[in-house]
Amino acid sequence: MAELHQAGEIVQDRYRISHVLGQGGIGITYAAEDLQTGDRVALKALSLRRMNEWKVLELFEREAKVLAQLDHPAIPRYLDYFQIDHQRDRDFYIVQQLVEGRSLAQEIANGWHGSESDIQQIAEQVLDVLIYLHELKPPVVHRDIKPQNLIRQPNGKIALVDFGAVQDTYRNTQIGGSTIVGTYGYMPPEQFRGKSLPATDLYALGATILFLLTGRSPADLPEVRFKINFRDSVDISPHFADWLEKMIEPAIEDRFSSARQALRALQNPKNLPSIEQRIKALDIQHLLNQTGDRPVSQRRYEKPLGSRIELKKNDYFLEIDIPPTGWHGEGVSLLIFAICWNGFLVFWTSLASRAGFFALFSIPFWLVGIGMAYTALSTVFGKVHLLIGDRNFSLEWDILGAKRRIQGKTQDLRPLELKSFYEVNNQPVMQLCLNQGIYSHKFGSGLSRVEKEWLMQEINDFLEIWRSQH
Repeated sequence: MAELHQAGEIVQDRYRISHVLGQGGIGITYAAEDLQTGDRVALKALSLRRMNEWKVLELFEREAKVLAQLDHPAIPRYLDYFQIDHQRDRDFYIVQQLVEGRSLAQEIANGWHGSESDIQQIAEQVLDVLIYLHELKPPVVHRDIKPQNLIRQPNGKIALVDFGAVQDTYRNTQIGGSTIVGTYGYMPPEQFRGKSLPATDLYALGATILFLLTGRSPADLPEVRFKINFRDSVDISPHFADWLEKMIEPAIEDRFSSARQALRALQNPKNLPSIEQRIKALDIQHLLNQTGDRPVSQRRYEKPLGSRIELKKNDYFLEIDIPPTGWHGEGVSLLIFAICWNGFLVFWTSLASRAGFFALFSIPFWLVGIGMAYTALSTVFGKVHLLIGDRNFSLEWDILGAKRRIQGKTQDLRPLELKSFYEVNNQPVMQLCLNQGIYSHKFGSGLSRVEKEWLMQEINDFLEIWRSQH
């Protein structure tokens, strides 16, 4: 911890200390005057001698490095970084533009009670800053969004300060490991495990909005299954409450996928279904098959009569379970053909092997035969599970307990296609192809043509709506 400077003390022959603005685990911040320009600045100081671990200095230097790259009107402008050596110590300093105003924590302590409209405007302003931070390359995660770090200026504008916990997500992903920093009550579960992503800041913002609405720390509000139960403590519109519910979801995949999506949903109620609609959508197969209810933003395709495919779909995920076809359908024909094909290859290869290298000519035919056998077995005995979420997707094949799974990002998916890769008895075997970048993942060869076309319509419709919202 840096030594406390006295009011009137001059640092580096340039900055005259006025008073202490704040004191935390990574230094002390002072209000000061730049003697060269006459501007008021914020001077953040860190003492090497008083640090209890080197990680503190790493965070301090990272803060300076990140601040130097930022340019947003709601983020105090970075001015300088320097160090001063003493006989038995070294002090480090970050100089920033001083933001006039009071933190939201101070505003609440002084009796301020904003209306729902006031608080929603604060949320929109902070989301605008987070859009800027998260869409940088690489993204920047603040990791300590809280009322104390949001300054309400005299003109009503909000400024985001204190980047001492900031994280460069590229660095964390490539090198691994993360310091657990943040403030209890505003930290989502993944942050306690040392993991921080852009959605981490969304949770913290949601918790901050709860504080503004209730005047209480989110940690003091009741919880149900690790989720803050706030509805009995606030008096706000259903839309704002539904939006807040999604911001503070404990599971990161259940939150908004981006600050931009969160802002869009906040400003337009149509982009966020009510809690009743979400419950209805999550009562998946019964509602889809029995009542036909579906969020209004999605088109409705009729499930083919007699199909055993289970499809669960709402505005935030699509889940499909394809059961084995069993001993009927084109899978059986393909299996019989594969057995005959490979049986003949065994006989032909055994004869050809007597002629030496001539047997090598059978290799391409073996590859085709093995491929047909695998497709046939997966059709007759295999199950397929496809899940496309707001951020990621997974496709899993299960053949008699032997599983194979691929995963990726939803943003990499291209429209599904129906393709033929080979023929059986002069008839093309059509398969659904889930295209991920340059890769193509095949499934559904044992389904009827009408089932394949139905699934292709449903999946492509979901992806089209997903892209329109991101």
